[in-house]
Amino acid sequence: MNEQIAHALRAEIVSGKLRPGEKLPAVRQIAARFQVAVGTASKALQLLVKSGFIRADSTRGYFVSDRPEGSGGQGPSSEFLTIMREIESLREHLSRLDDRLQQLESVTRSG
Repeated sequence: MNEQIAHALRAEIVSGKLRPGEKLPAVRQIAARFQVAVGTASKALQLLVKSGFIRADSTRGYFVSDRPEGSGGQGPSSEFLTIMREIESLREHLSRLDDRLQQLESVTRSG
């Protein structure tokens, strides 16, 4: 679930809904928005920190990182966006496979 949350927030950053330098909602608010535990929301934010999409300020919270701008100051290059879409597609596919595996394991245990 933390990867799905990270994916949703990453999409908001890439789309420009969340802008560089903007403060993200508090971890508790993110947890409430996605109806998950605070720890799960925190793990999602850590994934975004590792990938460079956000930065943590130990006393103030999480902020959208300043993204490197492409030529002409128009934001990420088209190649970057294409690669990010492909990576997200793969992550979604892996998430679905993981869900199916968990369902199969659950059936095997109970059957």
